[in-house]
Amino acid sequence: MKNTLNDVIEVLTVEYQKHLLQEDFIPLKSRELGLTPLEQLIGIILSQNTTDRNAFNALTNLIKHMSGRVTLSKLRDINVVELASVIRKAGMQMLKARTIKKLAEVLNSEEELMVLDVSELVKKLRGVKGIGPKTIDVFLANVRNIPIFPIDTHIRRVLYRLGYIRSKNEEYEVIRDKVVKDLPPEKLLTAHYILILHGRKTCKARKPLCNSCVVNNLCDKVGVVN
Repeated sequence: MKNTLNDVIEVLTVEYQKHLLQEDFIPLKSRELGLTPLEQLIGIILSQNTTDRNAFNALTNLIKHMSGRVTLSKLRDINVVELASVIRKAGMQMLKARTIKKLAEVLNSEEELMVLDVSELVKKLRGVKGIGPKTIDVFLANVRNIPIFPIDTHIRRVLYRLGYIRSKNEEYEVIRDKVVKDLPPEKLLTAHYILILHGRKTCKARKPLCNSCVVNNLCDKVGVVN
């Protein structure tokens, strides 16, 4: 890699900062609307393998179905088939419904999401099938303001092409911990969204737009065939 990751993030932030508020990132939108930590976590679960817009529509349906507020008791009472129908706009609705139902069983109270030690909360959430490290990290970064760096497919691709990581198959925790070490804590969350935007708009999977890329001169272009 020709420059530090921090150098790259600074350039990309200038390019994409104005787009952040225009995007439908469900964690940012949920926080802006003042949703509860439980509702925000459910939104993150719903966003798996679909667009943030679809996930937010499903979350909105769920909140409306539960009379304006999602609670653990309501989630425990609802039938999994009914829940799947309510959140169907998010896709994979039966799998996600089972995950949400299991989450409601595992949590003793909604307050646990905010007051448990991070390590204890991570252990509890990892015990729920359908909740992996990325989902947990997105929650910790956005809701609990923990300086951590969630990794998605866009971020993995961008970091690989930059020459920042050696393999596209690098372990999730290895990439995350490397970024956390190399970026200032206050930049981690913004960098997460900035790299996703760059992956969506410029550093695309099939046809990256290298000629119009603002970090073209900073990128090793690993694996890119022009």
